[in-house]
Formats: sequence, C-alpha cells, structure tokens
Amino acid sequence: MKTFESGLLALCGGLVLVLGAAACVVEFPDDVPYTCTDTADCGGDGYVCTSLPNDGPRYCCLPDPAEVCNGLDDDCDGQVDNLDTPCYPGPEGTLDVGVCRAGDSVCAADRSTVCVNAVVPGVEVCNGLDDDCDGEVDEDFDLKTNPVHCGVCNNACTFAQDCVNGECVRRQELDCANGVDDDRDGLTDCQDREDCDGQSCGEACVCRNGSKTEMNCANGLDDDGDGLVDCADQADCPTATACLREDGGAGRCQVNRVCL
Repeated sequence: MKTFESGLLALCGGLVLVLGAAACVVEFPDDVPYTCTDTADCGGDGYVCTSLPNDGPRYCCLPDPAEVCNGLDDDCDGQVDNLDTPCYPGPEGTLDVGVCRAGDSVCAADRSTVCVNAVVPGVEVCNGLDDDCDGEVDEDFDLKTNPVHCGVCNNACTFAQDCVNGECVRRQELDCANGVDDDRDGLTDCQDREDCDGQSCGEACVCRNGSKTEMNCANGLDDDGDGLVDCADQADCPTATACLREDGGAGRCQVNRVCL
C-alpha cells in the first residue's frame, strides 16, 4: 500500500479537497499499476519508474531480485522474461576447459527455462583444440604415424606414402622375394623396378630391369623360378656361360642349351 500526502489537492474518500495547512493522506493499493514520469513519482518503498517493453507507457514497478519465466517484467528493466543467468549443461569439471563455455538462460514459449549457446564436450578432432574438454589437445591422434594427420593436423600423405616420424615418405617394397606388393603400388617384387632392381629375389636370384635373373648357371636350380634351369635359361645363362656338367665337371653353356 503506497501513501501520498498533499497540502494542495488530493482525493479523500472519493472527494476532491482543496487543502491549506492540513494534509490529506491517500492510500493506494499495491496491486494496481500507476503511471509515472520518473521514480520520484512512485512514492518510494523501492518502487521505480520504468516503461513497458518497446517504449510503452511508463509505470511504477517494484523490482523482484531475479527475472523468471512468467510473462512479466520482474526486475522492472522494461523487458519481459529477459533472464541474465548463465547456464552450463555439460559434465561437472568441464566448464571453461578447452572449448567448453557457458550459455545463456532463456524463456521458452511454454515459459520453461532453456540453455542456449553453451559449448559442451564433443568428439575430439585433429584441429589444435581441446574439443572434449579434458585438458588435452588432439590426444587421440599420433602425428608421427597417422597418414591423415602426418606431423600436423590435416596433413595427409598420398596413397604411395607412409607417415614416418611425422613426415610423409615414399612407401617402398620391403622384400623383393616374398611375392607381396609391400608398398601397394600394383607392382610385386622385381616388377617394382624402382625399389627392387639390383636387389636379391632369392638365393642366386637378382632383380634386373623388372625381372628375376638367374645368377648361378651351375647349381642345377631354377633360381629365378621361370621353369628353366641353368643353361636352359638362355636369357640369363647365354652361350659360353660357366655351367656344371652332368658328370660334375665345369663346362660352358652351348647353343643347344646344354652344358658341355
């Protein structure tokens, strides 16, 4: 209940009185809005003069400590349901860690309170940030061996490269006699001339010009696995190449691909 005293003109008991030295005391109910020009017009008791939203009529308002979602201007700032309370729906201990940040509390259409614009822990990606807000950056990625993030995030090696100690290096054929395309370039063993030329392709076998080459024409073996033994392998054991005769003596390959 607000009380006003006036020595000039007042409303007492429904009558307008012109007063001199005597004053009329008029009491006004608190649940009735009163127009005003400034806070002095509101009779004290904590009431302030504010305006309705969008610069509507000014009226006397008694502020509540906090704005709540009720369709009213509780804090008498001229705005309805404008909450100023920060919120954070993420796990305890992650606020302000890494990318995680508090959001804003806002009133929904059903007058419930929701949290918007908060950043909570997500899946860690390789980007130089702590996406899961655990205090570590890019901890799920081995930059020394990851071919997609080699050395730094998003530095991808080509199909023919491996990531070694944080650098993209050309993948090589590791064994030129294992029948496996180790570097996955479509070429196996001696066929991979860049990696295997001059390398062993087995006992008494050397890779040359993309093919296996018989290196011993006197051991009675098909060293290069082409189905031809010693002198019979004319490509690798041409005429006059040293060979081992059937009697065990030393000989030379002949035109007829025998050792004499």
